[in-house]
Amino acid sequence: MESLMPIHYAVSDAAIVLVALFAGVALWRHGLVLHAFAMACFGVAAAIGVVRIAGGLQVELAALHAGASQLLGLAGAIALAAASLRRTSRMREAGLFGAMLIMAAAIFFLAKPLLAPLFVIALVVGGGSAFWRVRQHQTSWLVPASFALMIANALVIRRAPWLDPAAGWHAYHLLIALGLAALAFGIVSQPKSR
Repeated sequence: MESLMPIHYAVSDAAIVLVALFAGVALWRHGLVLHAFAMACFGVAAAIGVVRIAGGLQVELAALHAGASQLLGLAGAIALAAASLRRTSRMREAGLFGAMLIMAAAIFFLAKPLLAPLFVIALVVGGGSAFWRVRQHQTSWLVPASFALMIANALVIRRAPWLDPAAGWHAYHLLIALGLAALAFGIVSQPKSR
């Protein structure tokens, strides 16, 4: 049985929730729907973590938290990659996000070993596209840098053997929050003609 985590584990999950909330609203107001949906994915998964840990439901919500983090994390990464590849992201793309969510759910239920590799691949595609846009349009380096941070976080920090469990948990979640905040700020601060 999994040992219970101290209440402070909820703090770094709460940081993701706050970033996702504020960044998602800002992106939505700029008409960047896929980006906003991606923020919602990360925010909902983290919110489940906050309720799980702070609400004393660690055992009861463990499977839901893990599943939501994997499924919604992949859906969010795919949405960020797709949004980075597209020149626009408007309300009509809500259906596109629905398809991404269904695809992530299918992978979660039918091909779970592919979740982590596809998550990283989606971030690499999004980061590569963002880097290309910077090279072509002299837009903010903050966007590809945020993708690079999230890739490094997924590959190096998550379950790093040199970090104790609490430090690893907080580092991983705080770097997700930082990456999402930097991504949103970089996108919102860019000129409208992307």
